[in-house]
Amino acid sequence: ADASKSLATGPKDYTIGLAPHSLRAVDTSGLGEILAQATTGPIRMHLAEQVAEVDEVKAPLGARPTEWLLANHAVDNRWCLIHCTQMTPQETVALAKSGAVAGLCPLTESNLGDGIFNGTSFLGHNGTIGFGSDSNVHITLFEELKTLEYSQRLRDLSRAALATPDRSTGRVLFDAALKGGAQAGGRNSGQIEPGTWADLLGLDDDNQWLCNRQEDALLDSLIFGGGGQSCITDVWSAGRHVVK
Repeated sequence: ADASKSLATGPKDYTIGLAPHSLRAVDTSGLGEILAQATTGPIRMHLAEQVAEVDEVKAPLGARPTEWLLANHAVDNRWCLIHCTQMTPQETVALAKSGAVAGLCPLTESNLGDGIFNGTSFLGHNGTIGFGSDSNVHITLFEELKTLEYSQRLRDLSRAALATPDRSTGRVLFDAALKGGAQAGGRNSGQIEPGTWADLLGLDDDNQWLCNRQEDALLDSLIFGGGGQSCITDVWSAGRHVVK
């Protein structure tokens, strides 16, 4: 009731989502009950973050976390499943095809030694990813994107792991972050066009990182050049100028 009241009196872009923590923190009956009540809005839950978590879930449920969730609930584009670092190749493909967002926290996952997300396979099967921070040891969007890409390169001994023939690595990462972030939050945003919420970043390009750079080269420099975070001057959320 309190949440509904806050939503009713808040800005039009406010929405309410559901956030059961994980399969090792919420029992299966409780999860089913709350999902039955939440028929609209985004759903966010940690999934398959650590090896110990996989073992802890598999013991009572008889299946790995991703395997069990996909088999027992209608996972679709309302869902944002956080981490997903401990997935088999089969689970990776199945989750990608579900339409759910894999909510990645590469800096946290690196800091905690969780493992490496199967990014090349997941995106290769048209999966949707978003980015956030979990432990908050360091909050910086562009470092999150860079860490995902570098983890793929280190694991596979590759370069430009997530790039495509027509889009640079930075473009792929940035586009994915916009799309996945909007979907995970249940927001009509992620692009600049009439009818969408004005969720915007303002950048200063009068510096050694972005000077004379445009399009994909600018995004590559933001993410991999090391100074991208300091180039942010402004942030708008649904047109509200929240950072000046």
